[in-house]
Amino acid sequence: MEFGFKPDWTWLAVAAGVAAALVLWSYLAAKGRAKPPIRWLLYTLRVLALAAVTLCLLDPQKVERIEHQKPARLAVLLDTSRSMALRDVTPNRLGAAKAWLNESLAPNLPPGAVISWLTFDQNLSALVGTSRMPPAAFDAASPTGGVTALGDALDNLLTLQTSDPSLGVVLCSDGIETARADAAEIARLYRRKGIPIHTATFGTTNEPRDIAVENIQVKQSVASQARSRVLVTLRSEGFPNEIVPVMIRAGGQVVAQKNVRLAGGEQNVELEFTPRTKGYHVYEALIPPREGEWLATNNRRPFGLEVADPSIHVLYMEGTPTHASMPEWKYLKDALESDTNIHCKVLFRFPGSANVGVNTVDADPITGDAVYHVQHPTHGFPHTMSELLEYDIVINSDIPKESFSAEQLQNTARLVEEFGGGFVMIGGKKAFGAGGYQRTIMNKFIPVAMENDADTVNKTFQLTILPQAINHPLIAFSGASEETLQIWNEKFPPLRGYNRVGRAKPGAIVLGVDLSEENQYGPRVILAAQEVGKGRTMAFTSDTTRSWGTQFETIWGEKLNPSGALTESNCDARYYRQFWVNAIHWLAAGKAGKTNNAVTMELAQTVCRIGDPVTALIRVLGPNQQETGEAEVFVNWGVPNGTNRVFKARYEPATRLYRAVINSTQAGDFTLSATAQLKGLKLGEDKKLLICEPTDPELQRVRVNAELMAEIARNSGGESLSLTHGNSAVFQRLFAQAPPVTIEIRRTPLWDRTQWLALLFALLAIEWILRRRNGLA
Repeated sequence: MEFGFKPDWTWLAVAAGVAAALVLWSYLAAKGRAKPPIRWLLYTLRVLALAAVTLCLLDPQKVERIEHQKPARLAVLLDTSRSMALRDVTPNRLGAAKAWLNESLAPNLPPGAVISWLTFDQNLSALVGTSRMPPAAFDAASPTGGVTALGDALDNLLTLQTSDPSLGVVLCSDGIETARADAAEIARLYRRKGIPIHTATFGTTNEPRDIAVENIQVKQSVASQARSRVLVTLRSEGFPNEIVPVMIRAGGQVVAQKNVRLAGGEQNVELEFTPRTKGYHVYEALIPPREGEWLATNNRRPFGLEVADPSIHVLYMEGTPTHASMPEWKYLKDALESDTNIHCKVLFRFPGSANVGVNTVDADPITGDAVYHVQHPTHGFPHTMSELLEYDIVINSDIPKESFSAEQLQNTARLVEEFGGGFVMIGGKKAFGAGGYQRTIMNKFIPVAMENDADTVNKTFQLTILPQAINHPLIAFSGASEETLQIWNEKFPPLRGYNRVGRAKPGAIVLGVDLSEENQYGPRVILAAQEVGKGRTMAFTSDTTRSWGTQFETIWGEKLNPSGALTESNCDARYYRQFWVNAIHWLAAGKAGKTNNAVTMELAQTVCRIGDPVTALIRVLGPNQQETGEAEVFVNWGVPNGTNRVFKARYEPATRLYRAVINSTQAGDFTLSATAQLKGLKLGEDKKLLICEPTDPELQRVRVNAELMAEIARNSGGESLSLTHGNSAVFQRLFAQAPPVTIEIRRTPLWDRTQWLALLFALLAIEWILRRRNGLA
């Protein structure tokens, strides 16, 4: 026992003596009848009470010495950054580390030790479990971290743990520090705390063994069914003279393959394949990972390819009777096929009963192409959707609706709306309202409102092209609007009739009218066009044949002999041909793929890092096929499963190109789409593939940093552990030292005990009672 208050004992003795003398005097001098023994008893009780008070004031304490033995603690840190996925050891660095921990370290951990299992990349994560064997979450860890933060992991370990790991730390990593450069300095702090760090390094310092597809060279646009050449540049360090397959894949299917002997360095490999489907497609060049290859993620490189079919397939149906000298369908067929990319199949129908001449077969007098009846059982209008999809455009010239089944009409609507095809209705006695089409599904996409069944008008009039339509692709002929206006307004011959339609439908574009007749909607519509769903439609309410358009198909052009009169035999019909070629190209834009180069985009780079700006340069041709700076151009960045980003391009007069700067914000393979519009009309579209690679410091340096791991162990007082089996003696030596014993001195106050206070109260009470009974004052 000790006293908390320790006064000078001399003064304490003097004070006690003075107090005892005063108490004695007070009792001896007290008045009353008490006898001396009573007085001495009272004196003794008072002195004992004072002594008890004095003892309490000296703060008596019970002192105990307690020894504490800390439990043995060990922290195991496992690196789960991406560099641990490298396969320079079997199966990879992380797998080798897990095997070593389970097979070498865990069986040699001291019994009763508390083990903290932790993983780290950019963050330090403690896993549930303190047993000698790694927990399930430890074994399930994968190398996905973007950073190896050795210094941060060691720094945070000291704050994460409730007590320091007395046995030390086992650090399993490849030593590729990518976050901070002071891991070795932090190890010195561990030494001052008496915590050794034992390091186990996984990986090799040998030359890398890696195959990488470095670059792809390919034409940006190729025709379908044509052989396409791809030049693949690859690098194959560590694999000289090995034979590997180099593949081109599309949607997981191999379209080209060549076995190549690797040179061990950089080399080029040429492959060929035949694209089958029109449109923009993403392919990839691929080399399957080899056994012992460190890194498999760079064995592929995607590339984009525009597969364009320049040919347009037109199904042209004509119901006007054949002229004595030439079939009526021959004029339009020849006009269309003046463009070698347009292929036209002609069907005809005799006037009168639908069954007249169904099996009749005509022929083109020049080419010999067979011409069948619209309702021919095998060669007439397609009966199925798949058959109809062989065509891009359907032209209906004066064919009554009774020539088609409901399914055939439905398929025509689907061709336009769902599959991006085109449709033209040309006027005549069995067209528009006169043909009853307002009561069919085709009324959905014909761009004019059909009034009634008797809508034909026989009158001579001059077609007028509206000023706002001059630059439309259907109307434009040359670079100058003035020349186009002259061709239409001065050289276009009169027409002799039309189907009187009510108006253009909402969304349709009115291109040409008859100013001589108006209704409440304005001049009578003669030529209109519209985009419907994915496709386009056109209505020409007059005719191309001799009934209403005899001069239209014969003398709209320039004289062959300038000195002669403008007749059918002395006319090149150039404008007639050009108008219909323009119409077919415009109508086929949705289905025929990329049939022109109205919009061409070039990227400054096709591979970038996250955060790198990428410049896109876009060349735009107007309807007259001349470069234009008046269009609105946007570049759309398609983000899978996310919101598309749109960048507006600015025109640069100096280069006559549009420029857009695209900021890459995430990794992946992205299709960039450049779209140009002029006065609300879409001119065209071009697509390119942009590969945005992550900025990955983990894979910039792949050799292990054994020097750093050794320095961490040395600075902390630990050891660099061998990865071979049979290290039991080493582990026993490292983990044998017991944690130091800590001494605790525990002091317990005694003055406030109940029994002491009760004794003091009893002494004072007895003394007071005796005094009162004996009459002492």
